Amino acid sequence: MKTEQIFQEFEQRLEKEYYAQLASKEILTVPLLIEIFLDDDYANAHWAEQVLEYICEVNPKLVYPFFEFVAKGLDNCNGFLAWNTWKMITKLLPTDTENKFESVKERFYDALASKTPAEFSIACDCAVSVFINKADEQKKLLDILKKSVEHKFYIGDTEIENSGEIAKEKVQLFLERIMNYKTKAENNC
Repeated sequence: MKTEQIFQEFEQRLEKEYYAQLASKEILTVPLLIEIFLDDDYANAHWAEQVLEYICEVNPKLVYPFFEFVAKGLDNCNGFLAWNTWKMITKLLPTDTENKFESVKERFYDALASKTPAEFSIACDCAVSVFINKADEQKKLLDILKKSVEHKFYIGDTEIENSGEIAKEKVQLFLERIMNYKTKAENNC
């Protein structure tokens, strides 16, 4: 399939499953989606991000060779696209044989310390995958999350009341997900 044909397929905006199948057949699909994701057009970039996130979930090996390009999404001027990049990156961790996470690890910890509630929330959700797939990061993750009750969140320059409680609830969800994962793993043995 030619590049133009793949772009025509994208214009149809079909279900994410369709594009995951297309990506497994057409080698150019993932790089073209990444190109759209990194573009300044928010609507198209957001659509590509959702499709890529789905492909990362169902077949991360297709996206992993492009890890460095996906990571460029962290620099997107739109905060939500930048923060959602963590969802893709952490879904690639089970296939991270070359330890590419190392190149963005400190930025991930910065996101966990963010004063923006949305960024912290997404990073906290993504921390589950880091905890599961990067055993050498578990202690540091837990140390950072323990301190989250002292967290201060802001909207603009205004501190959000009960910031620590908000952070504590997100950390509690993280711990529940880890416990559920461990329980499932033990039951499968």
